[in-house]
Amino acid sequence: MKNTSVFLVCLLKISLSFGQSNLKLDSLKQELSKANNDTMRVLIYEKMLWTSTNNYVQLEYGFKGFNLAKKIRFDKGAMLCGNSVGFILVEIDYYKAVSILSETKQICERNHNEYELSRTLSYLGYAYNKFDFQNSLNYYRQAKKIMTRLNIPESIIPINTAMGYCFKDWGSLDSALIYLQKGYEYALKVQKPISSNTFYVHFGEVYYKKKQLDLAMNYFRRSIDSLSQSNNENGLDGQAYNGIALIYRDRKQLDSAKFYAKKALKIQQEKNRTVYIIESANLLFELYRNSNPAEALRYHLIVAATKDSLFNQEKAKQVEKLAYEEREREARTQRRIEAREAEVQNKIKIYILSGILLALGIFSFILYRNNKNKQRANTLLHTQKAEIDLQREKAEKALVKLKATQNQLVQAEKMASLGELTAGIAHEIQNPLNFVNNFSEMSVELAKELIEEVDKEEMDKVLLKEILSDLTQNQQKINHHGKRASSIVKGMLEHSRTSTGEKELTNINALADEYLRLSYHGLRAKDKSFNSDFKTDFDPDLPKINVIPQDIGRVLLNLINNAFYAVKSVDKPMVVVTTKKDDNQLIISVKDNGFGMTQEVKAKVFQPFFTTKPTGQGTGLGLSLAYDIVTKGHGGTIEVESLEGEGTEIVVKLPIV
Repeated sequence: MKNTSVFLVCLLKISLSFGQSNLKLDSLKQELSKANNDTMRVLIYEKMLWTSTNNYVQLEYGFKGFNLAKKIRFDKGAMLCGNSVGFILVEIDYYKAVSILSETKQICERNHNEYELSRTLSYLGYAYNKFDFQNSLNYYRQAKKIMTRLNIPESIIPINTAMGYCFKDWGSLDSALIYLQKGYEYALKVQKPISSNTFYVHFGEVYYKKKQLDLAMNYFRRSIDSLSQSNNENGLDGQAYNGIALIYRDRKQLDSAKFYAKKALKIQQEKNRTVYIIESANLLFELYRNSNPAEALRYHLIVAATKDSLFNQEKAKQVEKLAYEEREREARTQRRIEAREAEVQNKIKIYILSGILLALGIFSFILYRNNKNKQRANTLLHTQKAEIDLQREKAEKALVKLKATQNQLVQAEKMASLGELTAGIAHEIQNPLNFVNNFSEMSVELAKELIEEVDKEEMDKVLLKEILSDLTQNQQKINHHGKRASSIVKGMLEHSRTSTGEKELTNINALADEYLRLSYHGLRAKDKSFNSDFKTDFDPDLPKINVIPQDIGRVLLNLINNAFYAVKSVDKPMVVVTTKKDDNQLIISVKDNGFGMTQEVKAKVFQPFFTTKPTGQGTGLGLSLAYDIVTKGHGGTIEVESLEGEGTEIVVKLPIV
């Protein structure tokens, strides 16, 4: 993964050293020699740390202060030096940085020092952004919460800008824009610790990743223009030139791409920005790879050398170890050679005398060995052939077993879908049956009253008419609910019937409404604790279209089941099913307010056998089968839109023929 922007290093160094005195190193050394207690020495070490721009010199003073502070239990000094050392280590050894900052965090919490804790949390976010986005974002949010409570301004810790870079590097582009915009608006007002004109290149990189090339180009050029009018020490114009080169590459304007990539590389080399040197040199390698191999090789060597410099400390250890092992091996070899030469000199006369016999023996031995080797080779060849045949047979059996397993999984998914539908229908059909039973019992009671009244000598005609009227109404209701139960059974039979592949004009609104209710009742039948709101937004003028009703029903049932599953653990669950007509397409949308999906899950959601449900609760075939039914069976499309924490919407588009 690309490292966090080097510009963030400069940005956080400003906040880290904010308020530090600008004392010369010599005067601080004099103060150190005169200090009469360790507490003063710790504070002087922390000041000495920022008199140098060399990271390793800074770390030397920082570690001295940090270790001394821990030794004398001077927590304030440990917090100051720990934050400084941890921050500087991020660009050198971020795993070590995490260790130091985690220890500093414990000291801050033990002393209830929220001001220093907010700095520690922001630097932990910076360190974790190298390899763990979720932890990085969590630490940034904790720091921001403390900043808000203590009213710490962004001129001390530019937290919104840092979170914007975090989202940008990890591909959460909409979130990146939100936080970068907040940081930019603050910079417009205050112009510290970051100038507002430094944001343009980052906006350009976000819009480039969003494939909005014209808007990205505008921001890159605006960045170059604004930076040329100011003291640009961070090489951001090099980033802007590299962004322009990428846009020209995507537009197949390769000469322009090469021109701007070279400008970018030159600037990054001057500023020694290793991450961006690798990025620009890699781009030039790609651009020259097919047209000029010599140039491509030159840029490839730059990439290799720069990558090597990023890990020079570890490499030095490895090279030193290899050199030592090589020297030892050469010494042992030399000793063996010398011993052999001495032995040869001592026995040379014997070798000469027995040379003829030895030559004959060697020749015979060679003939014998060659024959044996041929026999071994033939035996080995037959053995290998038998093993290959055995492996091929095993592979064929495994393939047959795999296909059988796949078929079983597909069938299991279909049966699970049918089971969910059946549970819903059973719950749905219970309502009309309850009405039939209730009105039948009432009709029996009314019939008994009617018989009793008829047996009387003087019949009450008014009462008779009322009884007969009630009986008539009861029979009408029994008839109505009986037909309702019959229609539900008919629907169940149609769903369970194997599809003939024949399309027919279908009312999608009615189909969606029916499967929404059946899905809900099916889930309620399996889990009495489940509850969710749902609503529909159907286009009343939606035309009927030619589809295979059973197949589209399976698609709707699967999408709605997934939506209800997604809202199980949210506070106010809601599932919305929408239909509308757009040009020559009929659009069906199933939307939930669950926890959404990551980009990685979205990319795999329609792959066969991919599921996010716990083991035993899903085969990973539901959305895959839905995708095949919509795209291959009906010539439509199915798309998913989702943001983490904001829910998911799956949109099915079917052509209106």
